[in-house]
Amino acid sequence: MKYRYESDSLGELPIPEDAYYGINTERGRQNFDVSGNTIGDFHQFIACMAMVKKAAARANAEIGAMAKPIADAICEAADDVVTGRIHKSQFPVDILQGGGGVSTHMNINEVLANRANEIITGRKGYDFVHPNNHVNMGQSTNDVLPTAIKITLHFYTLNLISSLKLLKHALENKVEEFKDIVKLARTCLQDAVPITFGQEFSAYLALVKRGIQQLEIQADACLSVPLGATAVGTGLGSRYGYTEAVYPHLCEVTGLKIRPDENFFDGLQNGDFFIQLSGTLKAVATGLSKMATDLRILSSGNRTGMMEIILPPVQAGSSIMPGKINPTYPELINQVAYQICGNDTAVTMAVEGIELDLNIWDAVISKCLFESLELLTKSIPLFTHKCIEGIEVNVQECKTQAERTLAVAVVVAIIFGYDIGVRVAKYAHRNDISIKEAVIELEILPTDLANELLDPMMLTDVKRSVEITQRLAEMQKDKTKARIKNINDYTRRKIFEVMLRMAWADGSLAKEEVMVMEIAAEALQLEMPKEDITKTINRGVVVLEGLEQLDERDSELVFLCAAWLSSVDDDIAQKEEELLEEIRQSLHITNEKAEELKEMVDKIRHEKAELVPQWEDFPWWEEFENLLARVVEIAQ
Repeated sequence: MKYRYESDSLGELPIPEDAYYGINTERGRQNFDVSGNTIGDFHQFIACMAMVKKAAARANAEIGAMAKPIADAICEAADDVVTGRIHKSQFPVDILQGGGGVSTHMNINEVLANRANEIITGRKGYDFVHPNNHVNMGQSTNDVLPTAIKITLHFYTLNLISSLKLLKHALENKVEEFKDIVKLARTCLQDAVPITFGQEFSAYLALVKRGIQQLEIQADACLSVPLGATAVGTGLGSRYGYTEAVYPHLCEVTGLKIRPDENFFDGLQNGDFFIQLSGTLKAVATGLSKMATDLRILSSGNRTGMMEIILPPVQAGSSIMPGKINPTYPELINQVAYQICGNDTAVTMAVEGIELDLNIWDAVISKCLFESLELLTKSIPLFTHKCIEGIEVNVQECKTQAERTLAVAVVVAIIFGYDIGVRVAKYAHRNDISIKEAVIELEILPTDLANELLDPMMLTDVKRSVEITQRLAEMQKDKTKARIKNINDYTRRKIFEVMLRMAWADGSLAKEEVMVMEIAAEALQLEMPKEDITKTINRGVVVLEGLEQLDERDSELVFLCAAWLSSVDDDIAQKEEELLEEIRQSLHITNEKAEELKEMVDKIRHEKAELVPQWEDFPWWEEFENLLARVVEIAQ
């Protein structure tokens, strides 16, 4: 290989004769051989730097600072870089480097200067075009590099948006294809209520749409650049009129609506934009990774896992186990996300580490962002075409699981109360049957209503499920009210008076006890004005009268209610016991019958304790109406 020799303040170095770069590039190449990735590996970045140099040359020629033939030669050399005529090997500086990016900047300056000289004279060198005096006229590494980086990020972001739009289209097709396929949703990796695959995939689609929207915002933000700021934001070193002239040329050269930063000092010092873009990339990547993990779980099997979906096979999944197929592309997306999260951390640290008047960490920031954008841009089409588009659903397996989930007992609870919902769920679990079969066997619902109410597909339609649930809930509520209404008005009044006497047992009535009594009065359907009820509640301790007028059946019902009320508090006070005994005597109920009625109360409490864990229990007054109906049912 033939060499030419160039000198600087540090001495002389041999440069390959066919190289367009010079001594500054060679020193950078030797000093920073660390990552294995050169700036030449990122052609878009090199092209954007060349476009910035072309715009600057045009602007300097326009304001009379540079001879037109020199500017034209620089522009032609820049076009050679953009089109790839100048090979990437001419940009050998490592993407990771110290020195605030000077090695990168001088690499492009030297290449364009040598090529421009070659265009004018037929040979390399700096006889007519100098890398600093001409190619770098009115510029600094500090404003050229962030400008080129942001323009590069704009193009990369547009590429990523295109990839995401492919995935968006594929997911839209799957949402439509799977809209009538029912399956079982899962929360905390446990069975939940039915959902359709279309609904599940609509969440993935929403994520992708949101990512596209956020990236479009970030792509536009990339178009605010600090070109013209020169070293620290003052513009020192540029000629009069340069900044105003360079932006129209930059827009024309790039085909973009590029604009100057509102504050050049901000543009050079702060890197919050890079964190915002990196955060958006992380959000997209982790969202896709969540989707990929879901697909891996849903396709697990292929005979003993969840087996809800079948992913397209793309290669053998094992060197030892014949027939094994792995979720290859979802696993790829997972790993891409892990890398992007790592890159985001590096970007965050670099931005936080900016000191004083200049961000000198452009190298690591650009490397991480370029890599994250390229990883997503390249992996998403593979994931789309070789995985998403070919997903198939194991329809019968999904339908069976949806029908057998115990979670649909929530529908029963909405209509008949939480206790009944738990009872049905436990019965179904104990007997290994579906909730629908359980409500039929327990005679809670007739077969036709059970089929309608607990059809898994119906439960995925909020409008239909709410309509039928509401209808049946109203029927049940009406039945409960009718059962209480069947108690004659006098007896209901006496039940209320007994409750009120129980509330006043300690000689006072707390605010919450007033609320409870108002709820009880409403549940008992007392035929008296609200103001009379309020007066009755607040009148204090009164002697219970007229209990002897009740017949035997109603006397037992009143005592049953009193016994039940006294048992609401696990610690029965002495006054409550004495009051209950007083009520027994007033009702002329024998001790034997009283014990029998107390056993009925214990049965109600035992049923509830058996079905509902204490931490899931409701305050008794919130379900007083249903509990009262249960007391009446047992009494009858």
